[in-house]
Amino acid sequence: MSQRILTLRNRIWSLADRVGLWFQINQRGSSWRTEVIAGLTTFATMSYVLAVNPMILSETGMNRAELITATALAAGIFSILMGLLANLPLAQAPGMGANAFFTYTVVISIGVPWEAALGLVFWSGVIFLILTLIGLRQILLDAFPESVKAGMTAGIGLFIAFIGIKNSGLVVPADGVPMIQLGDISTPEALFAIAGLIVTIALMIRKVPGAILIVLSGLTIIGLFVTSADGSPVTPLPTAILAAPIWLDQLWLALDPIHLFNHFSMLFPALLTLVFLDLFSSLVAMNAMCQRAGLVNAQGDMKDPRTALTADALATIGASGLGCSTANVYGESAAGIESGGRTGITAIIVGLLFFAALLLNPIFLIIPAAATAPALILIGLLMCSEIRKVRFDDLGHAGPAIITLFLMPLTSISDGMAIGLMTWVGIMTFSGRVREVPLLSWLLVASFIAYYSFAMY
Repeated sequence: MSQRILTLRNRIWSLADRVGLWFQINQRGSSWRTEVIAGLTTFATMSYVLAVNPMILSETGMNRAELITATALAAGIFSILMGLLANLPLAQAPGMGANAFFTYTVVISIGVPWEAALGLVFWSGVIFLILTLIGLRQILLDAFPESVKAGMTAGIGLFIAFIGIKNSGLVVPADGVPMIQLGDISTPEALFAIAGLIVTIALMIRKVPGAILIVLSGLTIIGLFVTSADGSPVTPLPTAILAAPIWLDQLWLALDPIHLFNHFSMLFPALLTLVFLDLFSSLVAMNAMCQRAGLVNAQGDMKDPRTALTADALATIGASGLGCSTANVYGESAAGIESGGRTGITAIIVGLLFFAALLLNPIFLIIPAAATAPALILIGLLMCSEIRKVRFDDLGHAGPAIITLFLMPLTSISDGMAIGLMTWVGIMTFSGRVREVPLLSWLLVASFIAYYSFAMY
């Protein structure tokens, strides 16, 4: 080996040592090899977002091909930001639940243009950032009791699962009661959903990394050889395997931040929902995963939540500029933590892999809705597990939680949240437990009452 090569190798090892020292690799009991493997594992478990998020958001009229690019950029940039800023093995991407709320409630149900909906995402990120910097985030969270929070998470899960079930054709609209009925389960789309869900859950039970991605990819390939009811293949042939990333001609800085102020009374509940979804999901996910990684203090709390939450808030603001719904920390980061990831290097590896995935745009573009249906159903079912946190021995908490759970998929996520909180405050008041209600809860309920009164007239 020549002296020049030896010198270069020594410089590389020296640089790696300095970087590792900055990221505290040795102090946290990890290594470069472990961090890289952890990053690969996390990416494998959450890369389905490149197919599912564009599928959902494109229903607003946004360009699906550009959404693939926007999703990859958001996940890549802000996973790296989390790694550099907070030095945590937590990856970020446009969140499930928030994208469904963005599409089906804000745009389709309320009728807000998608550009204005991106403006709502922007302002929710700004509010989240302010709450984080001045330390008021916990006050907002305390306005909602734990039971209603659990009902919200489970309700959003039901909402997402229903989208997957509907997209697969397992259920179709019906006249009268019930309002839906079983569809034709012999169609390829319905069979994909049933078989895909079974296989995905089986793989997850066996702890196979990337189970959702494996099944999604398998169904997409099978769809090339299966014909749908109209005679066309379920999966169309791709125009190429690799291609240059599609630029964001339609989505880049397309947000309309002014629309909110022109329709504030109508959009206030939606704005509050976006803020709460981001804040609640981030705090819960971050704290749980940091506990699993041993990155907590003696009280079991994150050592520096402000830095991580700042990175999360900046991700939401940045995602709105890219043309995506709210970005937040992904629970799939737990897979990388289980593989030994303990530093921000894990998150940086995830971000770099999302950048590499930009070249696979033609492949992600052909993934059919039938292939994403099992992923949506499973994600929804996993979120429904939060209902176990409801105190069913206390009707004062169980009642509002169940109301929230049912109203979210049947009406909208924001209506379920608002009426759930209003119900809880009412029950606490008339049952002699008014002292359990924080001041902010009263203020929020008053604003909801004003909103619904205005909407009725």
